[in-house]
Amino acid sequence: MEAKQYYASLSASARAERSRLSRSITLISTLRLATVIAAIAAVWIFWSSTPAVIGIILIAIAAFLFLVKYHDRLFSSRAMQDALIAIAGDGLARIALDLKKMPAGERYISSRHQYTYDLDVFGTDSLFSLLSSTATVAGSDLLAEHLAAPDSLRTSIAMRQQAIKELSENVDFRTHFRALGIMAQNENADSVPLDFSKIPDFKISGWQRAVTWIAPSAIGVLIILEAIGFAVTPLLILAIIVSIVLAGIGAKRVGHLHSTLDTIVKQISAFHSLLRQIEDTDFNSPLLISLQGGLRTGEVTASVASERLARILTNLDQRYNWLSYLILNCLLQWDYRQIINAGHWMKLYRQSLSDWQNVLSSFDELSALATFSFHNPAYCFPEVVADGDNTVIEAVQMGHPLIPSQRCVCNDVRSMAAGDFMVVTGANMAGKSTYLRTVGVNYLLALIGAPVFAKSMRFKPVTLFTGLRTSDSLHDNESYFFAELSRLQSIVRRATAGEPMFVILDEILRGTNSIDKQKGSLALVSKLTALGVTGIIATHDLTLGTLADKFPLHVFNRCFEAEIEGTTMKFSYLLQPGIAKNMNASFLMHQMGIT
Repeated sequence: MEAKQYYASLSASARAERSRLSRSITLISTLRLATVIAAIAAVWIFWSSTPAVIGIILIAIAAFLFLVKYHDRLFSSRAMQDALIAIAGDGLARIALDLKKMPAGERYISSRHQYTYDLDVFGTDSLFSLLSSTATVAGSDLLAEHLAAPDSLRTSIAMRQQAIKELSENVDFRTHFRALGIMAQNENADSVPLDFSKIPDFKISGWQRAVTWIAPSAIGVLIILEAIGFAVTPLLILAIIVSIVLAGIGAKRVGHLHSTLDTIVKQISAFHSLLRQIEDTDFNSPLLISLQGGLRTGEVTASVASERLARILTNLDQRYNWLSYLILNCLLQWDYRQIINAGHWMKLYRQSLSDWQNVLSSFDELSALATFSFHNPAYCFPEVVADGDNTVIEAVQMGHPLIPSQRCVCNDVRSMAAGDFMVVTGANMAGKSTYLRTVGVNYLLALIGAPVFAKSMRFKPVTLFTGLRTSDSLHDNESYFFAELSRLQSIVRRATAGEPMFVILDEILRGTNSIDKQKGSLALVSKLTALGVTGIIATHDLTLGTLADKFPLHVFNRCFEAEIEGTTMKFSYLLQPGIAKNMNASFLMHQMGIT
């Protein structure tokens, strides 16, 4: 089913089910009240019959508890429908590129980054806004991390592509996964993410371990002796007092560990359903199977282990009731026993906590990219070139994913190898900058294993570096020109060190005079070509077109032309061979009455 149809159907069915659930909730609320009233009336009527009153009370309590539990399930089901409605609306908005309300990832913005600022990767109406349909904060962070630093993914791009393809086809898994994530985040909106590496040691001292056996055993023996006729009451009372005192000695530490355990369980329980869904799904792609295996420690899965930890916490929660605290700690040294159990659990699974979190965030990030693929079935998964193939990038009919497809003009990228440079000339507003960003954004998508807006694409994963939007810095007392030189210096240094690079530059050296700019630009491109850097540079300076004569095997010219007919000017936004012939600055100034 097409994405728009799927979301329309999902929204309609979820709204209908939500209405039904709301009516059921109202009915159950009424029945709960009616049960209480009926029980009171029945007790009044049969007050003279003790057995009848007891029976009525027991039946009423059982019925009321059943209705409470059923009521809670209805609320949970309605929350699921609310999440599905939100997912449907979110999906339709993303397809329409209505991204104003989508996560912008402002905290990831850095004007000094080697490409994210230039390519609008983060911010309002950004690439991140388009992609970030994640179910968890950790998944969102991982997506941002890979968009900003994809180098670690170079050897796994093909595996990621396969995983994303599989998840894009498994619509039910992705939808349910995200819905569960939305519900978990709504229930735990105030929870602070826990750094599992900083979990305190749950070990207790040797005497506390010993007392968990000695104190209960001693009290048990004394009770038996008292029961069979031995007068040991003073000793029994003393043993009880000593047992309570011994339990109280460690109460402060137990309280601290209890609080920590409560936080851990909340963190795990919040996404328990997500873990269970991953565990219970059959996957085919190697990456998903490998990730799924990360949720198993020995023969125990993450969801089962987390349930065990939750039971330990429930047992420890008994200490909140003073009567339970006194009885359980007096007779069984309850607190110490539960801390020992928690310590044993930590010994088995402590190292797995971060693994579980990583698996969850990885599935979440891949599912978000799979949703992007589902929204754009015409996009292709680029081919990673084989060893020995020097192609860095080659594409047919490439467009920008943030421009609606119905009005996006697509262009090719000629096969470019190490040391090749494309010089793009053209008039103002003819499409140069958009073309540069189109190539950069799609190359970035390819690096993280996502589909790209192109009919076909081949690429080699190398370092992406851009220079499109250099800005000055008042904070660092740095001028625009020096900031640009620093950026270019970084490219040259890394290339000189042998780092394979794909650079995209727009109108470099704007901060100096035209002769100096021309001389510097020619020298830079010549040097980068000699260093084996692959790149695209857009410029108004037609002199750069002469580089194709100097390096006929590595430099080629492309242009965007403006067609001026009388008082009108038209743009085709189509990339053409050669050097631009028509410039339009003076024409525009005249048309606007400036000159």
